[in-house]
Amino acid sequence: MRKRRPLTTILPAIMLMLAGFFPGLSWAGVLHCDIDSGGASPFSPYTRENPIAADQNTPDYTVVLSLDYAQFLPNMRLTCTSDGQEFTAPASFDGDISLSLSAVNDQQLDWAGEAQTNNNGIKMKMYIKAVSINEEPLANSYPPAKMAAGKRLGVEYPIVNGKDDTTLVQFGAQYNADKSLYKYDTKYNFAIESMRAELIKLGWMEYSSTAVIPPGSHLTFSIDGLGGIATVDIPLGSGVFMAAPSCSLDNKHQIVELGELHPNATGSFPQNGPMNRFGMDFTCSSYTNNVEFTFEDANAVLNGKKTLVVHSVANGKAVNGLAVGMYDSEGKEVVMGVKQNQGVGQKGKNTASFQAAIIQTAAEITDSNNNAFTGKFNAKANVTITYY
Repeated sequence: MRKRRPLTTILPAIMLMLAGFFPGLSWAGVLHCDIDSGGASPFSPYTRENPIAADQNTPDYTVVLSLDYAQFLPNMRLTCTSDGQEFTAPASFDGDISLSLSAVNDQQLDWAGEAQTNNNGIKMKMYIKAVSINEEPLANSYPPAKMAAGKRLGVEYPIVNGKDDTTLVQFGAQYNADKSLYKYDTKYNFAIESMRAELIKLGWMEYSSTAVIPPGSHLTFSIDGLGGIATVDIPLGSGVFMAAPSCSLDNKHQIVELGELHPNATGSFPQNGPMNRFGMDFTCSSYTNNVEFTFEDANAVLNGKKTLVVHSVANGKAVNGLAVGMYDSEGKEVVMGVKQNQGVGQKGKNTASFQAAIIQTAAEITDSNNNAFTGKFNAKANVTITYY
């Protein structure tokens, strides 16, 4: 579930023999901090058999995979302890230590706070927030846990500068009478942090058998406040394979029954009939981050309009005073020619939900010769599915 590195001081190899001459490092090997992620392996579901689909024409900076807090690292428990032992600290010690992100897979973040992956066209962007901290007061102690200066509990911080943006919590030490000895305890020095991540297209993507997130992937947090260099790792698991997307409608021709119209000769118009809900099934070859449906009137150029033209079944000519409205699953009008984003497309069968209704647009309903119209009528729409 977790891997930690003991608190040590890193010096150039030629100077290691002098380590015993550095004062104030008697805490080394005594104090250690841990981050327990509960064994999260957020990238493992996106295997070769279930890859992420993204088209090369997808605009740069498009998010091709979004893992929210519940999916990425929902409950990272940060703790520090000296295992019941007291230790001396450097004269510069102010009573607090903190943990901050320093590297991803042993590489520094770039200037935009994005981490490189195994795919040259994919970068990883991360966000972090503190969920809870121990606010219990403790005698002979600095606050066991408190928010760092300028940081607020429950607020998300996009990671641009790893150290500044991810130093959210400070842990305060317990001390003896003259503050010459200190100790930490997991019972008091703890906090819960959470992270989410996005994979972003940035350049030419590679479709290959190589995982975007390499085996052994991990985040490295540095422990700051006592001098020296110490780190703790959070394993992420590996995976996320890329594939060119492919989604198609299951039914090339679909009929939606709208029921009967009982016209009204009075009142104000337009007047809507009842909504008729229907689903459009589509199948994707792999997970696709965005699927969009675009409706066009099959019998008229009506881009920017919100209704379809009605035609007589008997002669195929337009009917005046009637229209058919299209709506999304929540009842919002669908504009002809405007893409309707359905969110992600899972590998395999999916269903997009829409609604349609008859609309009486005038008191008199007439045929193309301006005679009163009765009989069967219909409206037709062409549907385009877009995926990336």
